[in-house]
Amino acid sequence: MGKALNMGSNLLGSRSMSARYADGILDHLSVMIRETGRDKDRVERIHGMDLQYWTGRINAVIEETDQLSSQHERAKCLMVRLLSSDRA
Repeated sequence: MGKALNMGSNLLGSRSMSARYADGILDHLSVMIRETGRDKDRVERIHGMDLQYWTGRINAVIEETDQLSSQHERAKCLMVRLLSSDRA
C-alpha cells in the first residue's frame, strides 16, 4: 500500500519526511478530499475513510515536516479546507 507515513526522527530530533514525499502525499490528499466531498459538499465515509482518516493523514504530514516548510503550510491549509467541507 505504499510507504508508511511515520518516517521517524533523525538523530538530531528533526522531522524527517522529505519535501518531495510530502508533496506527493499532499497532491493525493488534495484530489481525494475534493473528489469525496464533491457531491454533497461533505467528506463522506468511503470504505472506512471518514473524516478521522483524512485528518490523520494530513496530521502525519504536519507532524513529519519542518514547521517552516511550504509542505507544512500546505498541509495546514488542506486541513482547513477539509474541515470546512465537512460541515453538517
